[in-house]
Amino acid sequence: MIKYKDQMIKFKEAAMILFPMLLFLNGLSEYLLNRMMAAMGVPDPAHRGYHMLCAVLRIVWIFLGAILLIPLPVLLIGLLFLLFLNVLPYPDRRLMMNHFTMVIYLIYTSLLMTVIGTAGLLKFDTARIASDTELRLIVMNTTFAFFNVACLFLLHSHPEFLWKQDYDKSKVVIYTRFLFVCSAYHILDSIILTLYPAGRISYLLLVSGDVLIFFLMFNFLNYNYVFAKSEELRRQYEESEVLIAQRYFEKESLKKISEVDSLTNAYNRREICSIMAGHIQNGLRLICVFIDLDGLKRANDLYGHTFGDLMLKRFADTCAGMMQGEGYLARIGGDEFLLVFPGGEINRIETLVRNLQLKLLETDDPKDKIFFSYGISSNEDSVDRYMDAADQRMYADKSRKQRGSLWTETI
Repeated sequence: MIKYKDQMIKFKEAAMILFPMLLFLNGLSEYLLNRMMAAMGVPDPAHRGYHMLCAVLRIVWIFLGAILLIPLPVLLIGLLFLLFLNVLPYPDRRLMMNHFTMVIYLIYTSLLMTVIGTAGLLKFDTARIASDTELRLIVMNTTFAFFNVACLFLLHSHPEFLWKQDYDKSKVVIYTRFLFVCSAYHILDSIILTLYPAGRISYLLLVSGDVLIFFLMFNFLNYNYVFAKSEELRRQYEESEVLIAQRYFEKESLKKISEVDSLTNAYNRREICSIMAGHIQNGLRLICVFIDLDGLKRANDLYGHTFGDLMLKRFADTCAGMMQGEGYLARIGGDEFLLVFPGGEINRIETLVRNLQLKLLETDDPKDKIFFSYGISSNEDSVDRYMDAADQRMYADKSRKQRGSLWTETI
Protein backbone atom coordinates (compact mmCIF):
# COMPACT_ATOMS: atom_id res chain seq x y z
CA MET A 1 0.00 0.00 0.00
CA ILE A 2 2.85 2.37 0.93
CA LYS A 3 4.62 1.45 -2.28
CA TYR A 4 1.44 2.22 -4.28
CA LYS A 5 1.14 5.61 -2.56
CA ASP A 6 4.77 6.42 -3.37
CA GLN A 7 4.17 5.53 -7.01
CA MET A 8 1.08 7.75 -7.11
CA ILE A 9 3.04 10.65 -5.58
CA LYS A 10 5.77 10.28 -8.21
CA PHE A 11 3.13 10.02 -10.95
CA LYS A 12 1.41 13.20 -9.75
CA GLU A 13 4.72 15.05 -9.65
CA ALA A 14 5.43 13.96 -13.22
CA ALA A 15 1.86 14.87 -14.21
CA MET A 16 2.25 18.42 -12.83
CA ILE A 17 5.40 18.83 -14.93
CA LEU A 18 3.65 17.40 -18.00
CA PHE A 19 0.47 19.42 -17.55
CA PRO A 20 1.89 22.83 -18.65
CA MET A 21 3.26 21.16 -21.77
CA LEU A 22 -0.17 19.65 -22.52
CA LEU A 23 -1.82 23.01 -21.92
CA PHE A 24 0.59 24.68 -24.34
CA LEU A 25 0.07 21.90 -26.91
CA ASN A 26 -3.71 22.25 -26.65
CA GLY A 27 -3.53 26.01 -27.09
CA LEU A 28 -1.21 25.72 -30.07
CA SER A 29 -3.26 22.97 -31.73
CA GLU A 30 -6.51 24.91 -31.20
CA TYR A 31 -4.90 27.92 -32.89
CA LEU A 32 -3.69 25.79 -35.83
CA LEU A 33 -7.11 24.12 -36.12
CA ASN A 34 -8.78 27.52 -36.42
CA ARG A 35 -6.23 28.59 -39.03
CA MET A 36 -6.78 25.42 -41.08
CA MET A 37 -10.57 25.64 -40.92
CA ALA A 38 -10.38 29.31 -41.94
CA ALA A 39 -8.24 28.27 -44.94
CA MET A 40 -10.96 25.74 -45.86
CA GLY A 41 -13.54 28.53 -45.79
CA VAL A 42 -15.51 27.03 -42.88
CA PRO A 43 -15.42 29.93 -40.38
CA ASP A 44 -15.48 33.46 -41.73
CA PRO A 45 -12.08 35.23 -41.32
CA ALA A 46 -14.01 38.22 -39.97
CA HIS A 47 -14.99 36.08 -36.95
CA ARG A 48 -11.49 34.70 -36.30
CA GLY A 49 -11.17 36.51 -32.97
CA TYR A 50 -14.55 35.15 -31.86
CA HIS A 51 -13.52 31.58 -32.70
CA MET A 52 -10.20 31.97 -30.90
CA LEU A 53 -12.12 33.14 -27.81
CA CYS A 54 -14.35 30.04 -28.05
CA ALA A 55 -11.21 27.87 -28.29
CA VAL A 56 -9.77 29.48 -25.13
CA LEU A 57 -13.08 28.91 -23.34
CA ARG A 58 -13.01 25.22 -24.28
CA ILE A 59 -9.49 24.79 -22.87
CA VAL A 60 -10.45 26.69 -19.71
CA TRP A 61 -13.63 24.63 -19.32
CA ILE A 62 -11.70 21.33 -19.52
CA PHE A 63 -9.14 22.71 -17.05
CA LEU A 64 -11.88 23.80 -14.62
CA GLY A 65 -13.63 20.44 -15.10
CA ALA A 66 -10.55 18.72 -13.75
CA ILE A 67 -9.72 21.25 -11.01
CA LEU A 68 -13.27 21.61 -9.68
CA LEU A 69 -14.13 17.92 -10.15
CA ILE A 70 -17.13 18.84 -12.28
CA PRO A 71 -19.25 15.73 -12.92
CA LEU A 72 -18.60 14.17 -16.32
CA PRO A 73 -22.17 14.71 -17.71
CA VAL A 74 -22.03 18.42 -16.84
CA LEU A 75 -18.56 18.65 -18.37
CA LEU A 76 -19.72 17.09 -21.66
CA ILE A 77 -22.88 19.22 -21.85
CA GLY A 78 -20.83 22.38 -21.17
CA LEU A 79 -18.31 21.43 -23.85
CA LEU A 80 -21.13 20.84 -26.36
CA PHE A 81 -22.58 24.26 -25.51
CA LEU A 82 -19.18 25.95 -26.01
CA LEU A 83 -18.76 24.23 -29.38
CA PHE A 84 -22.21 25.38 -30.49
CA LEU A 85 -21.14 28.96 -29.85
CA ASN A 86 -19.16 28.57 -33.11
CA VAL A 87 -22.43 28.13 -35.03
CA LEU A 88 -24.09 31.38 -33.87
CA PRO A 89 -22.44 33.80 -36.36
CA TYR A 90 -23.54 31.67 -39.34
CA PRO A 91 -27.34 31.44 -39.65
CA ASP A 92 -26.97 30.99 -43.43
CA ARG A 93 -24.42 28.15 -43.07
CA ARG A 94 -25.96 26.32 -40.17
CA LEU A 95 -25.82 22.86 -41.78
CA MET A 96 -22.09 23.09 -42.47
CA MET A 97 -21.26 24.47 -39.00
CA ASN A 98 -23.52 21.94 -37.22
CA HIS A 99 -21.81 19.17 -39.15
CA PHE A 100 -18.36 20.43 -38.21
CA THR A 101 -19.31 21.00 -34.56
CA MET A 102 -20.82 17.56 -34.06
CA VAL A 103 -17.92 15.76 -35.78
CA ILE A 104 -15.37 17.57 -33.61
CA TYR A 105 -17.40 17.06 -30.43
CA LEU A 106 -17.92 13.35 -31.05
CA ILE A 107 -14.26 12.73 -31.88
CA TYR A 108 -13.25 14.19 -28.50
CA THR A 109 -16.02 12.61 -26.42
CA SER A 110 -15.54 9.22 -28.11
CA LEU A 111 -11.83 9.36 -27.35
CA LEU A 112 -12.50 10.36 -23.74
CA MET A 113 -15.12 7.64 -23.19
CA THR A 114 -12.86 5.08 -24.89
CA VAL A 115 -10.02 6.03 -22.51
CA ILE A 116 -12.36 5.66 -19.51
CA GLY A 117 -13.68 2.30 -20.77
CA THR A 118 -10.20 1.00 -21.55
CA ALA A 119 -8.97 2.07 -18.11
CA GLY A 120 -11.87 0.18 -16.53
CA LEU A 121 -11.17 -2.94 -18.60
CA LEU A 122 -7.50 -2.78 -17.52
CA LYS A 123 -8.72 -2.66 -13.90
CA PHE A 124 -7.54 0.87 -13.16
CA ASP A 125 -9.34 2.51 -10.26
CA THR A 126 -11.58 4.81 -12.35
CA ALA A 127 -13.38 6.10 -9.26
CA ARG A 128 -10.04 7.25 -7.83
CA ILE A 129 -9.08 8.87 -11.13
CA ALA A 130 -12.42 10.70 -11.27
CA SER A 131 -11.99 12.07 -7.75
CA ASP A 132 -8.31 13.03 -8.06
CA THR A 133 -7.65 16.50 -9.48
CA GLU A 134 -4.18 15.79 -10.86
CA LEU A 135 -5.22 12.53 -12.50
CA ARG A 136 -8.31 14.13 -14.03
CA LEU A 137 -6.14 16.95 -15.36
CA ILE A 138 -3.69 14.59 -17.01
CA VAL A 139 -6.35 12.24 -18.46
CA MET A 140 -8.66 14.95 -19.82
CA ASN A 141 -5.91 17.14 -21.24
CA THR A 142 -3.99 14.20 -22.72
CA THR A 143 -7.18 13.11 -24.45
CA PHE A 144 -7.82 16.67 -25.62
CA ALA A 145 -4.24 16.96 -26.91
CA PHE A 146 -4.52 13.66 -28.76
CA PHE A 147 -7.86 14.80 -30.24
CA ASN A 148 -6.37 18.09 -31.47
CA VAL A 149 -3.35 16.38 -33.00
CA ALA A 150 -5.62 13.85 -34.76
CA CYS A 151 -7.81 16.67 -36.16
CA LEU A 152 -4.73 18.60 -37.27
CA PHE A 153 -3.42 15.56 -39.11
CA LEU A 154 -6.81 14.95 -40.74
CA LEU A 155 -7.25 18.57 -41.85
CA HIS A 156 -3.68 18.79 -43.10
CA SER A 157 -3.68 15.55 -45.11
CA HIS A 158 -7.34 15.33 -46.19
CA PRO A 159 -9.10 18.69 -45.57
CA GLU A 160 -11.96 17.74 -47.90
CA PHE A 161 -12.61 14.65 -45.74
CA LEU A 162 -14.47 16.78 -43.17
CA TRP A 163 -16.29 19.14 -45.48
CA LYS A 164 -16.62 19.97 -49.16
CA GLN A 165 -19.23 22.06 -50.94
CA ASP A 166 -20.05 19.13 -53.24
CA TYR A 167 -21.22 16.92 -50.35
CA ASP A 168 -24.62 15.31 -50.71
CA LYS A 169 -26.55 17.78 -48.53
CA SER A 170 -29.54 15.48 -47.94
CA LYS A 171 -27.20 12.80 -46.56
CA VAL A 172 -25.38 15.39 -44.42
CA VAL A 173 -28.68 16.40 -42.78
CA ILE A 174 -29.41 12.76 -41.88
CA TYR A 175 -25.86 12.22 -40.68
CA THR A 176 -25.87 15.38 -38.52
CA ARG A 177 -29.03 14.14 -36.81
CA PHE A 178 -27.31 10.82 -36.22
CA LEU A 179 -24.39 12.70 -34.61
CA PHE A 180 -26.83 14.44 -32.26
CA VAL A 181 -28.15 11.01 -31.20
CA CYS A 182 -24.56 9.80 -30.63
CA SER A 183 -23.89 12.88 -28.47
CA ALA A 184 -26.97 12.10 -26.40
CA TYR A 185 -25.69 8.51 -26.07
CA HIS A 186 -22.36 9.77 -24.70
CA ILE A 187 -24.05 12.08 -22.21
CA LEU A 188 -26.32 9.22 -21.09
CA ASP A 189 -23.29 6.96 -20.69
CA SER A 190 -21.56 9.57 -18.58
CA ILE A 191 -24.65 9.88 -16.35
CA ILE A 192 -24.77 6.10 -15.85
CA LEU A 193 -21.03 6.01 -15.05
CA THR A 194 -21.49 8.81 -12.52
CA LEU A 195 -24.56 7.43 -10.75
CA TYR A 196 -23.91 3.70 -10.82
CA PRO A 197 -20.78 1.62 -10.19
CA ALA A 198 -19.54 0.22 -13.50
CA GLY A 199 -18.49 -3.38 -14.02
CA ARG A 200 -16.40 -5.09 -16.67
CA ILE A 201 -19.43 -5.57 -18.96
CA SER A 202 -20.30 -1.87 -18.70
CA TYR A 203 -16.78 -0.84 -19.69
CA LEU A 204 -16.79 -3.34 -22.55
CA LEU A 205 -20.10 -1.95 -23.84
CA LEU A 206 -18.74 1.59 -23.46
CA VAL A 207 -15.61 0.85 -25.52
CA SER A 208 -17.48 -1.18 -28.17
CA GLY A 209 -20.12 1.55 -28.51
CA ASP A 210 -17.48 4.21 -29.06
CA VAL A 211 -15.60 2.04 -31.55
CA LEU A 212 -18.88 1.58 -33.44
CA ILE A 213 -19.45 5.35 -33.43
CA PHE A 214 -15.93 5.89 -34.80
CA PHE A 215 -16.59 3.29 -37.50
CA LEU A 216 -19.90 4.89 -38.54
CA MET A 217 -18.38 8.37 -38.53
CA PHE A 218 -15.49 7.23 -40.70
CA ASN A 219 -17.80 5.47 -43.14
CA PHE A 220 -20.05 8.46 -43.57
CA LEU A 221 -17.14 10.88 -43.91
CA ASN A 222 -15.63 8.49 -46.44
CA TYR A 223 -18.97 8.36 -48.30
CA ASN A 224 -19.06 12.15 -48.44
CA TYR A 225 -15.44 12.24 -49.55
CA VAL A 226 -16.02 9.70 -52.34
CA PHE A 227 -19.24 11.47 -53.36
CA ALA A 228 -17.47 14.83 -53.52
CA LYS A 229 -14.56 13.31 -55.46
CA SER A 230 -16.92 11.69 -57.95
CA GLU A 231 -18.71 15.02 -58.42
CA GLU A 232 -15.36 16.71 -58.93
CA LEU A 233 -14.31 14.04 -61.47
CA ARG A 234 -17.65 14.37 -63.24
CA ARG A 235 -17.22 18.14 -63.43
CA GLN A 236 -13.64 17.76 -64.69
CA TYR A 237 -14.86 15.24 -67.28
CA GLU A 238 -17.58 17.61 -68.46
CA GLU A 239 -15.10 20.48 -68.59
CA SER A 240 -12.65 18.31 -70.53
CA GLU A 241 -15.44 17.30 -72.92
CA VAL A 242 -16.30 20.96 -73.45
CA LEU A 243 -12.61 21.74 -73.92
CA ILE A 244 -12.20 18.89 -76.42
CA ALA A 245 -15.30 20.04 -78.31
CA GLN A 246 -14.05 23.62 -78.25
CA ARG A 247 -10.64 22.57 -79.59
CA TYR A 248 -12.34 20.41 -82.22
CA PHE A 249 -14.48 23.31 -83.43
CA GLU A 250 -11.45 25.62 -83.36
CA LYS A 251 -9.53 23.05 -85.40
CA GLU A 252 -12.44 22.68 -87.81
CA SER A 253 -12.78 26.46 -88.05
CA LEU A 254 -9.08 26.82 -88.84
CA LYS A 255 -9.37 23.98 -91.31
CA LYS A 256 -12.36 25.66 -92.92
CA ILE A 257 -10.52 28.96 -93.08
CA SER A 258 -7.59 27.24 -94.78
CA GLU A 259 -9.87 25.32 -97.21
CA VAL A 260 -12.78 27.66 -97.92
CA ASP A 261 -13.12 31.12 -99.41
CA SER A 262 -14.57 33.31 -96.67
CA LEU A 263 -16.78 35.39 -98.99
CA THR A 264 -18.47 32.72 -101.11
CA ASN A 265 -18.05 29.67 -98.83
CA ALA A 266 -16.67 27.81 -101.85
CA TYR A 267 -13.39 25.88 -101.76
CA ASN A 268 -10.23 27.90 -102.39
CA ARG A 269 -7.70 27.14 -105.13
CA ARG A 270 -5.31 25.16 -102.94
CA GLU A 271 -8.04 22.88 -101.57
CA ILE A 272 -9.73 22.17 -104.93
CA CYS A 273 -6.33 21.29 -106.42
CA SER A 274 -5.76 18.88 -103.53
CA ILE A 275 -9.21 17.28 -104.05
CA MET A 276 -8.61 16.93 -107.81
CA ALA A 277 -5.16 15.40 -107.27
CA GLY A 278 -6.66 12.81 -104.93
CA HIS A 279 -9.33 11.80 -107.45
CA ILE A 280 -6.80 11.62 -110.29
CA GLN A 281 -4.51 9.44 -108.16
CA ASN A 282 -7.47 7.10 -107.54
CA GLY A 283 -8.08 6.81 -111.30
CA LEU A 284 -11.31 8.81 -111.43
CA ARG A 285 -12.24 10.72 -114.58
CA LEU A 286 -13.12 14.35 -113.88
CA ILE A 287 -15.17 16.97 -115.63
CA CYS A 288 -14.04 20.53 -114.91
CA VAL A 289 -15.94 23.71 -115.71
CA PHE A 290 -13.90 26.93 -115.63
CA ILE A 291 -16.20 29.97 -115.17
CA ASP A 292 -15.27 33.65 -115.41
CA LEU A 293 -17.85 36.29 -114.45
CA ASP A 294 -18.21 38.92 -117.15
CA GLY A 295 -18.02 42.60 -116.28
CA LEU A 296 -17.23 42.27 -112.56
CA LYS A 297 -14.51 44.95 -112.71
CA ARG A 298 -16.92 47.39 -114.31
CA ALA A 299 -19.57 46.62 -111.66
CA ASN A 300 -17.00 47.31 -108.94
CA ASP A 301 -16.08 50.64 -110.57
CA LEU A 302 -19.71 51.74 -110.97
CA TYR A 303 -21.33 50.45 -107.76
CA GLY A 304 -18.44 49.74 -105.42
CA HIS A 305 -16.74 46.61 -104.19
CA THR A 306 -19.60 45.77 -101.83
CA PHE A 307 -21.90 45.36 -104.80
CA GLY A 308 -19.24 43.25 -106.53
CA ASP A 309 -18.91 41.04 -103.44
CA LEU A 310 -22.68 40.55 -103.42
CA MET A 311 -22.50 39.45 -107.07
CA LEU A 312 -19.82 36.88 -106.24
CA LYS A 313 -21.78 35.56 -103.29
CA ARG A 314 -25.06 35.37 -105.22
CA PHE A 315 -23.34 33.47 -108.04
CA ALA A 316 -21.77 30.99 -105.59
CA ASP A 317 -25.03 30.46 -103.69
CA THR A 318 -27.03 29.92 -106.89
CA CYS A 319 -24.42 27.58 -108.33
CA ALA A 320 -24.20 25.51 -105.10
CA GLY A 321 -27.99 25.27 -105.02
CA MET A 322 -28.19 23.94 -108.56
CA MET A 323 -25.35 21.45 -108.04
CA GLN A 324 -27.26 19.96 -105.06
CA GLY A 325 -24.13 18.48 -103.48
CA GLU A 326 -22.91 16.90 -106.70
CA GLY A 327 -19.29 17.81 -107.34
CA TYR A 328 -17.24 20.66 -105.92
CA LEU A 329 -17.45 24.43 -106.24
CA ALA A 330 -14.28 26.52 -105.83
CA ARG A 331 -13.33 30.16 -106.21
CA ILE A 332 -9.85 30.12 -107.75
CA GLY A 333 -9.43 33.84 -108.47
CA GLY A 334 -11.11 37.21 -108.11
CA ASP A 335 -13.99 36.48 -110.54
CA GLU A 336 -13.03 32.93 -111.53
CA PHE A 337 -14.75 29.77 -110.35
CA LEU A 338 -14.13 26.09 -110.97
CA LEU A 339 -16.76 23.35 -110.93
CA VAL A 340 -15.36 19.82 -110.56
CA PHE A 341 -17.48 16.69 -111.11
CA PRO A 342 -16.03 13.23 -110.47
CA GLY A 343 -17.44 11.14 -113.33
CA GLY A 344 -20.71 12.02 -115.07
CA GLU A 345 -21.56 13.01 -118.64
CA ILE A 346 -20.40 16.20 -120.33
CA ASN A 347 -23.81 16.79 -121.97
CA ARG A 348 -25.53 16.77 -118.58
CA ILE A 349 -22.91 19.13 -117.13
CA GLU A 350 -23.30 21.51 -120.08
CA THR A 351 -27.07 21.51 -119.51
CA LEU A 352 -26.52 22.36 -115.84
CA VAL A 353 -24.22 25.28 -116.76
CA ARG A 354 -26.74 26.68 -119.26
CA ASN A 355 -29.53 26.41 -116.69
CA LEU A 356 -27.28 28.20 -114.21
CA GLN A 357 -26.87 31.09 -116.66
CA LEU A 358 -30.62 31.33 -117.16
CA LYS A 359 -31.19 31.31 -113.40
CA LEU A 360 -28.76 34.20 -112.91
CA LEU A 361 -30.69 36.28 -115.44
CA GLU A 362 -34.03 35.88 -113.64
CA THR A 363 -34.17 39.40 -112.21
CA ASP A 364 -36.02 42.60 -113.19
CA ASP A 365 -33.11 44.90 -112.35
CA PRO A 366 -30.62 44.91 -115.27
CA LYS A 367 -27.64 45.61 -113.03
CA ASP A 368 -28.36 42.43 -111.01
CA LYS A 369 -28.07 40.15 -114.04
CA ILE A 370 -24.92 38.04 -113.96
CA PHE A 371 -23.26 36.82 -117.15
CA PHE A 372 -20.33 34.46 -117.37
CA SER A 373 -18.13 32.63 -119.84
CA TYR A 374 -17.12 29.02 -119.33
CA GLY A 375 -15.01 26.20 -120.67
CA ILE A 376 -15.17 22.45 -120.00
CA SER A 377 -12.33 19.93 -119.83
CA SER A 378 -12.26 16.17 -119.22
CA ASN A 379 -10.03 13.10 -119.60
CA GLU A 380 -6.81 14.89 -118.63
CA ASP A 381 -4.02 13.31 -116.59
CA SER A 382 -3.10 16.12 -114.18
CA VAL A 383 -4.64 19.01 -112.28
CA ASP A 384 -2.77 21.63 -114.33
CA ARG A 385 -3.90 20.14 -117.64
CA TYR A 386 -7.52 20.00 -116.50
CA MET A 387 -7.41 23.65 -115.49
CA ASP A 388 -5.41 24.84 -118.51
CA ALA A 389 -7.75 23.10 -120.97
CA ALA A 390 -10.89 24.46 -119.32
CA ASP A 391 -9.30 27.94 -119.06
CA GLN A 392 -8.47 28.05 -122.78
CA ARG A 393 -12.01 26.99 -123.73
CA MET A 394 -13.42 29.60 -121.38
CA TYR A 395 -11.42 32.35 -123.11
CA ALA A 396 -12.54 30.98 -126.46
CA ASP A 397 -16.15 31.23 -125.29
CA LYS A 398 -15.60 34.78 -124.04
CA SER A 399 -13.94 35.82 -127.31
CA ARG A 400 -16.67 34.23 -129.41
CA LYS A 401 -19.47 36.01 -127.58
CA GLN A 402 -17.58 39.34 -127.43
CA ARG A 403 -19.62 40.68 -124.55
CA GLY A 404 -18.87 44.27 -123.90
CA SER A 405 -21.42 44.88 -121.10
CA LEU A 406 -22.73 42.69 -118.31
CA TRP A 407 -26.17 44.26 -118.75
CA THR A 408 -26.64 43.99 -122.54
CA GLU A 409 -25.00 40.65 -123.34
CA THR A 410 -27.31 37.74 -124.03
CA ILE A 411 -26.71 34.06 -124.49
